[in-house]
Amino acid sequence: MVGIEPSGFAEFDRLADLFRRTRELLDLATATSEVPDEAAEVLATETLPHVEDMEEGFRVWLRASAAELAEMRALVVRAGLAGPQPGSSAERRAALVEAMHELAARSRARPDIVPAPTRSLAALEHARLVFAMLPATPSAEVHFPAGLRSYGDILPPRRPIDLAERIEELERSIWSVATRHLPRLGDSSYRRTYGFFDTAARLSAGGFVAHA
Repeated sequence: MVGIEPSGFAEFDRLADLFRRTRELLDLATATSEVPDEAAEVLATETLPHVEDMEEGFRVWLRASAAELAEMRALVVRAGLAGPQPGSSAERRAALVEAMHELAARSRARPDIVPAPTRSLAALEHARLVFAMLPATPSAEVHFPAGLRSYGDILPPRRPIDLAERIEELERSIWSVATRHLPRLGDSSYRRTYGFFDTAARLSAGGFVAHA
């Protein structure tokens, strides 16, 4: 395996190593139809928590103005906060805004004092960059072991609900492999997940160069 040049920033180096190892573990699962104990542990205890950071970052990042009323309703229902529907349109929007604030507060609730969720927000912003860059991956850098050497058909999420769905898809796919449900190469959901980590590994492979 090829190592990654250290950047001098421990968190960046940790993530670069995580993306590379995750892609290699997905390669191992597809090539051998096996998920060794060590691989399952990395996916469950390192990769999944990073995806959970994306989810928490999304809940903190989302603002009422960023989504249409129908999207907000869908996001609130998805989070299990749906309640009785108020009467007017203004009341419905106010109720949804309140529910989204409750969801964000719930995601940050801890029994002790914690710093601002900068790690979660950084995970989300990085994920948005990866989603945006994924379809532009050069063919020589596409490692998915089946089909065309292109991710050009995997469009980035356009709306908040699309972003939420893609993050949840990452979580489902990684959890599936971690629990030894072997991926099928014809599964478009798995291909999008593989492509995400393939692109994330490529973007971080060169490290970070400091300029004077």
